[in-house]
Amino acid sequence: MRALPLRVRQSVLLLVVLTASASMCLYWKRITDAVHASRASSSVLKPKVLTDLYPSWYGSRELLLHHRNPYGVEVSRELQIAYYGKKLDSSRPEERQDQQRFAYPLYFIFFIAPLAWMPFHAARIVFWWILVACAVLNVILWLRFLRLRLSLPALTALFVLVLTSVPVIQNLSILQPFLLPACFIAGAAAAIVSGRLFLAGALLAAATVKPQICLLLLAWFALWLCSDWKRRRSLFFGFLVTLAALVLASECLLPGWMMHYPEVLRSYAEYTKTSSFLGGILPSPLYWLVAIVALATVADLCWRTRRQPADSTPFALALSSVLSLTVLIIPAVFQPFNDVLLLPAVLLVIRHWRELRRSNPVTRAATSLFCLCAILPPLLAVVAVAYPLTPPRDWVLKLWSLPLSASTALPFAAFGMLILLRKAVATPSTSLPVDSAPSRPTGLAAAKEQT
Repeated sequence: MRALPLRVRQSVLLLVVLTASASMCLYWKRITDAVHASRASSSVLKPKVLTDLYPSWYGSRELLLHHRNPYGVEVSRELQIAYYGKKLDSSRPEERQDQQRFAYPLYFIFFIAPLAWMPFHAARIVFWWILVACAVLNVILWLRFLRLRLSLPALTALFVLVLTSVPVIQNLSILQPFLLPACFIAGAAAAIVSGRLFLAGALLAAATVKPQICLLLLAWFALWLCSDWKRRRSLFFGFLVTLAALVLASECLLPGWMMHYPEVLRSYAEYTKTSSFLGGILPSPLYWLVAIVALATVADLCWRTRRQPADSTPFALALSSVLSLTVLIIPAVFQPFNDVLLLPAVLLVIRHWRELRRSNPVTRAATSLFCLCAILPPLLAVVAVAYPLTPPRDWVLKLWSLPLSASTALPFAAFGMLILLRKAVATPSTSLPVDSAPSRPTGLAAAKEQT
């Protein structure tokens, strides 16, 4: 490949990327249809394919149009009838499954309110395009945060690979609203690096529509702003004002909803059997050991980075590490769509590719392994779609699940690469006084230095 002209190499690589991405789309459609057919034939209940949007759409519709409590028993019963044709009985083992209740904070309704006046078939089309826009904007905002400039072929390949990656394509196929808060987090990061701290705080407040993914992130930003309160306090006020406005507006819509929401969360965790990514893979004693070590590693990095400006490499490393740790240890539904939060870690590897390749042999080998973890799912998808999926059999579904299974290695690989990046990339001392660390970008010279 190196003997070929640059444009030829770029064209060949772009063709490979497009082939792999098209294969991933075809693979996903085939495997999801086969899995659904297999589950429907083996289950007592015959669930309809209504996507993850339906409970939010129906709950919003009932509250805004009919003034009914979306957390109420009656609305939950109607949702279960829509999905399963009957109200689920938790005393029966075969019916202890996802109860399809409205489980978001009430102010999530404000973000999808226009959909409540649409029939569901129209709402799902509109929401699909909203999620596509969020996925595209997510990439743009993280590129802006990292000040990463790529050539047009590289940028095209990046967008194609991200939009057809397992996390994004699953979000789009099941209409999972996860891309909305992920986009808010990316927007907050881009706003912080641009010096718009109040806007960043407002976007962080909006991201709490998925409260579990914001816990570690808010802890990191609280440490960062307290380390230079005078210059960074706008972040706190933006968050406080926006969250207070959302909560109070929700209280006007449904008085007392906050008193019942903790019980909603508890029930949701119970019937969906939520577990952290590590908890779903590792046995209990080993899980706690790995989780504590990972948490201590990230906490140490955040503490050392707390005085750094937002446009610095240590800040980007800390933020990416917090998001990667969130994917690993925060209890959530064990699904690949959470891996959208790993995008800044992937972009950091791209940004510091030269430093990583010039490092020691262990780092170079780890970098190659990380790249393999990132590109293996689409490459396996190419192989999978080369063979027709015969009528559902266990061994066929297991064989076809290889690309999906390969994607589970990415959170581990991303977290490991961030640890290596911390050592491979030269970082400023954290012992500088606060006044010597400006919280706004340092201008064109700084941008050129970072890129």
